[in-house]
Amino acid sequence: MIRKILFSALGLGALASNASANAFNINEHDARVTGRAGATAASNTEPSSVVFNPGGIALNEGTNIALGTAFYFAQGTYEADGGEKQKTDSGMAVVPNLYVTSRLHEMVAVGIGLHFPFGLAVSWPSGHPQADVIQDQTLRTYFITLGAGLNLNKQVPGLSVGAGFDIVPATIELENSVGFGEVQGTAHLGGDAVGFGGRVGAMYHSPDVRGLKVGVMYRSPVKLDFEGKGDFDIEDPYRSQLPPDGTINATITLPQSVWGGVAYSPIPDLDIEYNAVWINWAQAFEDGNLTIDLPDDGNPATPRPQTVSPQDYKNTVTHRLGAEYRLPAHGAAIRAGLMYDPTPIPTTTLSARLPDINRFNITLGGSYAITPEYGVHLGLLWVTPGERETSDKMYEPQFKGTYGVQAFVANLGVSGKFGK
Repeated sequence: MIRKILFSALGLGALASNASANAFNINEHDARVTGRAGATAASNTEPSSVVFNPGGIALNEGTNIALGTAFYFAQGTYEADGGEKQKTDSGMAVVPNLYVTSRLHEMVAVGIGLHFPFGLAVSWPSGHPQADVIQDQTLRTYFITLGAGLNLNKQVPGLSVGAGFDIVPATIELENSVGFGEVQGTAHLGGDAVGFGGRVGAMYHSPDVRGLKVGVMYRSPVKLDFEGKGDFDIEDPYRSQLPPDGTINATITLPQSVWGGVAYSPIPDLDIEYNAVWINWAQAFEDGNLTIDLPDDGNPATPRPQTVSPQDYKNTVTHRLGAEYRLPAHGAAIRAGLMYDPTPIPTTTLSARLPDINRFNITLGGSYAITPEYGVHLGLLWVTPGERETSDKMYEPQFKGTYGVQAFVANLGVSGKFGK
């Protein structure tokens, strides 16, 4: 009982079952990028290039601002063998983003971005079969990225490079039930951390092969050393069987990733782009396990107790294919895309903390220029419904059954350009 409570408390892998990408990583940080299934590593010269590929920062003129919000409508399900299907009751999640880039010199541009690539929340109805594993939980990671780019076209025609420094505050909240027979209590835990990371990227827009663009970006891991407070409430005489209220510690690593993309324009106003994104999920938990330092009894001579829970995340490669067609005479653009996004979570550790599946996503989007300087953008993403069964190995995981996910994301944005 205690082990399950505390594992859920700081298990960041449990915190985004309603996200549109694998595990607790999400990618809907720009309506224009969402509309083409996230395939922009080779061609993104908009303000969001600060995070999607800083190699594009220096390929735009003047000062550019983009502001947007993604609205997530999602549901996870769990059905035990022969049991009733349970559905998450999480409400709509709202995830904003903001980017600014500005050219300082013929070669140099700078930018800043705010986005939330790891997080969201999951909530199950009271009394569901895994209530002592997870009831409600929320993770927020705030990526503040300071970026700069160099346009090296004069030195190497078609080449631009960039880099960014990530400052990552993070918070977590969790509540779940504690039961001893008919006597029920609650465990409420919260924690925070600050991590640091970086990203580097490059783009090559070939001057020799008209319409060919290539891009690559590397994002570093971010280590988060969480420190949280645990509050356990239940009637006596059971309170003594739970840990004392106190400090809980755990370390999670937001995984490194490599983005690669190639785009081609068969006609001047049509871009077709393919991206592959490798995510090093195996490094998220040391030795594949989540280790948590539990509250101690205050006696310095007594070793602090720990709990170790297996995660065994696997590395993944996401495939994205997107297209964009511009209608200059109408000041508009339309976009569409397809994405295959495999889960890193093996069937041996699948649980209500994160009912993840291999995802097949379909996207649509468009833009309209209100004036030559201002535009509005829409990106839509549908995570097609899917299910996944747990392993048949004994106790791997403890709760056997079938998990499902479906989701819809609407991403809205506005943009402005100032100066030349």
